[in-house]
Amino acid sequence: MKIPVSLEYKKILELLAQKALSGPGAQQAMNLQPQGDIKEARFLMEKTMEAETILLHHASYPVRGFSAINAELKRMKAGASLSAGELLRVCGVMRAAKHAAALAKDENGQVIPAMAQGLFFDDAFIHRVEESIIAEDEIADGASSELARIRRAIRKENEFIREKLQGMIKNSSKYLQDAIITQRGGRYVVPVKTEHKGDVAGIVHEKSASGATLFVEPASVVEANNRIRELEGAEAAEIAAVLQALTAMVSGYREELKADVELLTELDILFAKASLAREMKAVPVEFNEDNIIEIKEGRHPLIEADRVVPVTVNMHDGITALIVTGPNTGGKTVTLKLVGLFCAMAQSGFLLPALGTVKLPVFDGIFADIGDEQSIEQSLSTFSAHMKSIIYAVKHAGNRSLVLLDELGAGTDPQEGSALAQAVLAHLHGNGAMLIATTHIGELKAFATAHDGFENASMEFNAATLTPTYRLIMGVAGRSNALAISKSLGLPAEIIQAAQGYMQSETVEYNRLIEVAEKERAKAAKNLRKSNDMLQDARRERERAERALEKAAEKRKKILEKANEKAIEIIDDARDATEEAIEIAKKLKTKPEAQRTQMTQQVRQTLAGKKQTIEKHKKLQKRHQALEASEIREGDTVLIISMDAPATVLEPPNAKGMVKLQAGILKMELPVGELAKTEQEAQQQKQYFSSVNLKSRSNISASIDLHGQTVDDATVELDKYLDDAFLSGLQQVTVIHGRGTGALMKGVRAHLRNHPHVKKMRQGEYDEGGPGATIVELK
Repeated sequence: MKIPVSLEYKKILELLAQKALSGPGAQQAMNLQPQGDIKEARFLMEKTMEAETILLHHASYPVRGFSAINAELKRMKAGASLSAGELLRVCGVMRAAKHAAALAKDENGQVIPAMAQGLFFDDAFIHRVEESIIAEDEIADGASSELARIRRAIRKENEFIREKLQGMIKNSSKYLQDAIITQRGGRYVVPVKTEHKGDVAGIVHEKSASGATLFVEPASVVEANNRIRELEGAEAAEIAAVLQALTAMVSGYREELKADVELLTELDILFAKASLAREMKAVPVEFNEDNIIEIKEGRHPLIEADRVVPVTVNMHDGITALIVTGPNTGGKTVTLKLVGLFCAMAQSGFLLPALGTVKLPVFDGIFADIGDEQSIEQSLSTFSAHMKSIIYAVKHAGNRSLVLLDELGAGTDPQEGSALAQAVLAHLHGNGAMLIATTHIGELKAFATAHDGFENASMEFNAATLTPTYRLIMGVAGRSNALAISKSLGLPAEIIQAAQGYMQSETVEYNRLIEVAEKERAKAAKNLRKSNDMLQDARRERERAERALEKAAEKRKKILEKANEKAIEIIDDARDATEEAIEIAKKLKTKPEAQRTQMTQQVRQTLAGKKQTIEKHKKLQKRHQALEASEIREGDTVLIISMDAPATVLEPPNAKGMVKLQAGILKMELPVGELAKTEQEAQQQKQYFSSVNLKSRSNISASIDLHGQTVDDATVELDKYLDDAFLSGLQQVTVIHGRGTGALMKGVRAHLRNHPHVKKMRQGEYDEGGPGATIVELK
C-alpha cells in the first residue's frame, strides 16, 4: 500500500529503525508497509501487544544485536573458508539466537514463544569461536596447541634477537646513528652511520632519505630472523587451518542460520515497536469492519510531547465523512495528518499514542491532498496542484479507502470552488470511501448538514483571547474568525465595520449563533469533565473498599482454618494421652506399691499438661467475644475479627444482619457474625489505626529513595514501605535506586518481582527517573 508522503510515515519508520538493535532489523524497519487485510492487521497488532507485555516483565532486553550474514552464507555454500571477522558475525547470530531462545519459556505470550522455539544455535561452535577469535584481525594463542607452540617459538626468537642487538648497541654505539632497534621488511635492523658501514657486518636493507643512515641487519641475527620468517609462515598456515575447521563446524547449518536471521529480525522489529510504544505511552488498536473511527486524545507522534495538543475524533453511527472548519493555524491540517498517520501506523502493527483503545477500520488505500501553498515546489498553480491529487483519489479510491483533503475548494473562484468541492465529496462518498476534509467555504458546512453520512466538526477558538486551542469539536461547524483575528492584529476598526457591512445579515447572525453555541458547549464540557472526575474518584474508592473486604474475608477464612486444625491437633493429642493412661492403669496391678505411686504421678502430670493446653486454646477462642445484633448501636467500637482491627459502627444491623462500619479511611458492610467487642481493642483503637493498620494516604509518600544502601538493607526498608503503601490504598509508587553499578537496581527489581503486594512493575520513563527508577503498581 502506497502511503502519501505528506503523512510523514517514513519518519515513523526512522524512529522504529533507531530502536532496532540489528542491521537487518533497522533495514527491514525502513521497508515496513501497512497491511490492507483485517486479519493480517489484527495479527500484527496482537504480536506487538504481546511483545510489550513481555518487555514489561523482563529485567533485561529480550533480544540482542547481530549483523547480516548473507555474504557469509554464500561463501560457505561455495565451499570457501570464512575469515575471522566473518566467523564472528556468524557466531553473533548464534549468540543472539541463544539469548532470544529463552523467550520460548515465557508465560506472557503465545506467538513470540512459538517463534523462539524455532531458533537454532550450537553451543560448541559459540564456545570454540569465543576461545579462538579475539577480534576480526586477531586469533587467540589457544585456538590450537600447534599455534600456541609456534607463537612461543616466535617470542623466543624475538627475545634472542633483542638480546643480541641490545648488546651490540651497548658495545658499538659509536657506529650507530641512534640507540634503537627497528624493523625493515619484517626483519630486525639497527641504524648504522654511513661512514661506519664496514665496521658492522651484516645485510643493508635500506638507506635513509638523507643518505646518512643505513639500516643494517647484523650477521649475528640473520639466522634468527630467518627462523622467525619461517615460523610466521607456519603461523599463517595454522591460522588458516583453525579458520577452516571453524568454518567446517558451521557450514552444515546454512539453512538454520538463514532461518535464524529471519526470526531474529522479526523479533527485533517487534520489540522495537514495543519499546517505541512505551516511549510514546501508546495504546493498542481495535480494528473493525463497521467504518468506525474512535481516537480519544490522540497525540501526533512527530510533535514534541510538551507542545502536542491531544485530538479526539469520533466517526460512528453511519458517519463516514467529516467536514472540518475553523481558523487558519488552528490545527485542521495536523488533525488530518494525525488520522491518516494513525491508520498507516496501526495497519503496520504500531501501537498509537492516545488515551484508551483506538478503534479504526482497515483501509486498502489512503489518499491525501495535504500541503501548504508555500510548500508546492512545482510550476503548477495552487489550484492545479490540489486538483492533480484530488483527481488521482477520485480515480482510485473505493469502498475501503480513506481520503484526506486539505483546504478543499481553495485556490480558485469561491463559487466555482464550492460547487466543485461539493461534487467531489458527493462522488467519493458515493463510491463508499471514508472522507475527512478541511475547508473555509461556508457552503460545505450546509452541505454536510444536509447529506446523510456527513458531519461537521470545528477547531476550537478562544473568542476571549482570539487564539486557537487546537482542539477538535465534533458536531459543530466552525468559523474562520477572519475579522476577529484581523482586528487583534491591528486592522483599523473602520475597515472591520465596513467588512461587516458587506457581509449578508444571515451570515452575521449565523456566526453569532455559532459563537453562542461554542460558549455553551465549552461550559457543558467543563461540567462533564468535573462529573467524570467525581465518578472516577467514587469508583476508585469503591474498588479499594471491595479489595479490602476480599482480603479480610480471605484472612478470616485462614484464621478459622488454622484454629480448627489446632483444635483437632489438641484433641488428637489428648486422646492419645488418655489411651496411654488407660494402658498404664492396666499394668499397675502387677507392679509394686512404690512403682505404682510413681507411674500414677506421671500420668497425672501428663493429663494436667494436656488440660492446660486445652484451656489455653479455649481462652484464645474466647478472646473475641461474640456480639448479638441487639447489642450493636450506632457509634459503638467493635472489632473486625478477620482483620483483627477496630471499627466504628455507622448504622446498626439491618434486617439481613449487615452492619455498616468505618475502619480508618475505609467504609464497609459486614455481617454481625464477623464482629466482636473487647474493651482492650476499643481503648487502643485510635492509636492502632493512626500508626499501624490503616495509614492515612497523606502520610505515605508515593516514592522511596534507596540510594546508597546495600541490597539487604534496601529490601528490608522496601518491604516496610510497600506494606504501608498497600494499607494506605496507593495504587502506584516509585522506587528510586539509581543506576550506579547496577547491583542495587538488579537486587531491588528481583525482590519486587516476587513481592506479594506487587501487581506489575516497569522501568521509569524519561520524566520518571529513567533506568534509575522502577514504577510499581500495587495489587
